[in-house]
Amino acid sequence: MYHFKDLVEKQTKGEVTVGVYVAASLGDARTIMEGVQLGSIEMGDVENGVMSNFVKETAVFDLPYLFDNLDHAHAVEDGEVGKYLQDLYLKIGVRHLAFNDGGFRYFTTSKKPLTDAASFKGMKIRVMQSDVMIKTINAFGASAVPMAFGELYTALQQGTVDGQENPLDLIYAQSYAEVQDYLSLSEHFYYPRQYIINEDYYQSMSSDIQKIISDTAVDSCKFQRDCLADYTTSMLEELKKQGFEVVDFDKAYFQKVSEKLWPDFYETIGNGDKEEGKWLVESIRALSK
Repeated sequence: MYHFKDLVEKQTKGEVTVGVYVAASLGDARTIMEGVQLGSIEMGDVENGVMSNFVKETAVFDLPYLFDNLDHAHAVEDGEVGKYLQDLYLKIGVRHLAFNDGGFRYFTTSKKPLTDAASFKGMKIRVMQSDVMIKTINAFGASAVPMAFGELYTALQQGTVDGQENPLDLIYAQSYAEVQDYLSLSEHFYYPRQYIINEDYYQSMSSDIQKIISDTAVDSCKFQRDCLADYTTSMLEELKKQGFEVVDFDKAYFQKVSEKLWPDFYETIGNGDKEEGKWLVESIRALSK
């Protein structure tokens, strides 16, 4: 977002200023999304998990092991499915500017490492407020505990939950190594974020400013993509230095479990229409290489 801020302020010659608020200082993801929808917050960079409460179809991104790798995910976002999902935001008074890449999500735990089906038994794992994520973790064999991000560190510290799942940058930034011991190379959920802006606010701008905002959002998210692969490698090394024991994960087994789950969510991700949900999943898998 700082990259976006610098470019917008430079290209608009200061006509538009961008205030960047980090560490949930404006509230959790749901609060930010609601704020953008209402116009009390003009723009946000919001994680996908909460989006399905507003645009049901975006829950397709939460399906476990739906994306083979980052190239596959980017092809989806830049293609027909991505455009289809972006257009749905306008129905709720929000303009979707660009997909911002957060990579994949990983499990961390304290009691024992998560490596296979047996290791999930008896574990309480914090997840976001996403029906798909909750049902997925339960299907993997653990007990999913939906919880606000701001409450997570204390919950891990006090043992209210045994583990959590997040992208590497958040695991590092939140110093979870202080209260967790193991990091599993699971990459179980893809983690897109969204650059969104209040539609009324966007329409109040001149066409020149609109173009700068829209183009810069896309450019900034592409910049994030280009940095992500090298960043992931370096971040894993930093997490090891923080104290994490990094362990392998039986992706092949959980991929099979996940594929059996996908049809259960067709109606959810189709906003009540199973055929739409099926189309979304099949369209995404068709781009797999």
